[in-house]
Amino acid sequence: MPLPRLSLAIQNTRKLHRSLYLSAAAMSRTMTITFLGTCSGGGPNESRNCSSLVIDGMDDRSLWMVDCAEGTTRQFAFQPSDTPTWLKANTVNKMFITHMHADHCMGIIPMLRNILYPPSIDPHAFRPANPFPKIEIYGPAGIRTFVRSIMTMTLTHTADKYVVHELLRPDDVPTPCDPPEVMHANEVIGRDIRCDEDGFWKEITRGKGTLGDVLVDAGPILHRDPCLGYVFREVVSPNRKIVILGDTYDPSPIAPLCMSASLLIHEATDAHIPREIAPQHKRSPETVLHTALARGHSIPQMAGEFAKTINAEKLVLNHIGGRFPAPRHDHDPRLPVMREIERQATEAWGCGRYAMAAWDFMRVAVPVPDPSSLLPQNVDQAYPLIEQTVYADPGADGMLYINNKKRKW
Repeated sequence: MPLPRLSLAIQNTRKLHRSLYLSAAAMSRTMTITFLGTCSGGGPNESRNCSSLVIDGMDDRSLWMVDCAEGTTRQFAFQPSDTPTWLKANTVNKMFITHMHADHCMGIIPMLRNILYPPSIDPHAFRPANPFPKIEIYGPAGIRTFVRSIMTMTLTHTADKYVVHELLRPDDVPTPCDPPEVMHANEVIGRDIRCDEDGFWKEITRGKGTLGDVLVDAGPILHRDPCLGYVFREVVSPNRKIVILGDTYDPSPIAPLCMSASLLIHEATDAHIPREIAPQHKRSPETVLHTALARGHSIPQMAGEFAKTINAEKLVLNHIGGRFPAPRHDHDPRLPVMREIERQATEAWGCGRYAMAAWDFMRVAVPVPDPSSLLPQNVDQAYPLIEQTVYADPGADGMLYINNKKRKW
C-alpha cells in the first residue's frame, strides 16, 4: 500500500472511536500508552506491525518501551500527521522484553543504533567518556546474549553505552559479564535479577513520574515458552497501575501483582467469527480455541475473564492475529469483525464496560481519576483544552454497540 494511502487508512481508523478530551492541567499528569505494533507473529501485514508499545508518563518525558519487533524504529516515522505529541525513538531509555520470540525482539538492535548514535568519524574529536548507559533493557534469560551477539556480529559500534538486565528463574543460567572481554565494547555490566520465592521480580526499576515514582514489577505468565508480564505502578496517590502482558494462554501466575489495574493490555491472538459477520471465516469455536491453546495464545473471552479476575478498570486487546487486519474506514467490512472480537471480550468481562481492540498508533490515556479532569464532548470551549488531542477510550459507555445511538466522529 502506498504510504499516503496507509497514513489515511490509519487516520480514518482512529476516527472510529470516541474522543477523550483532557484539560491542559490533566494532560500534564496523564500516563499515555501508544501502540506501535499490534499484530501477532503472523504479521506484519499492511495495517499492523508486530508487537511494540511505549509508555509516556515520566517527568522528563522519556519513553518506556515494551517489546520491540522488527520495524519498530520505522513506526516512529509513520506516526499520523494529527499526532498530538510526536514521539521520538531516541527518547526511549528503558525497554522491557516479554519473551524471546522473534516478533517481540528482532527490532532491538536497530533501536539501539538509533538511540546510541554512531561514534564520531573525526579522530581528533573530543567526547567526554560517559560510563552510564543511555538505555536499559530488561528481559528473560538469554536477552543479554541475544543483544551482545548481534551487536558483535554486525560490527556495530556506538557513541553511547547500553546495559541488559536479565530476569532469571531459579533454574536459569545467567549470561556472564566476566571476564570483561566477553562483553560488547559499548556494553555496561548488567544485573542478574532472581525471582523471589513467589516467582515475582519486584521493583526491578523505577523512574520519576509526573506525580511521584513509578515502579516496575514483573511476573511469569504461561505461554509455550518462558514469558513475562510487566506491571507499572505509581507509589503515590492515585496509584495508577498499568498491566502489560506478553503472549499467554493463562496469565494467572501474575494475577497477585495485577489486582485493580487501571489498564490491562492482554493478547487476543485468535477469535471465532460467525459466518453471518464474515463469510470467509469458516472455523468452528472449538477449532479456534484448540488452535489458540496449542500455540500458547488467548481468545477474547480469556482476556475478558482475566480482566474480571483482577477487577481491571479498562481492557485493551493486543497481539491481534494476522487474519484480522485493522479497519481502514467506518464502512470497511473489517470493522464488524473487530467489533465482534471486542464484544466477546466485553461479554466475558461482564462489568458494564467495553473492551477495545488496539490498532497501530492507537493512544490510550490513563488520566488522574479526578472527575473534573474528564470533560464531555460538548464542554464549554472557554475551558482550556488540548486541541485535537484524540485518544481511544476503552470502557466508554456503549460506544459502538448500540446501533440506534448516533455518534459524532
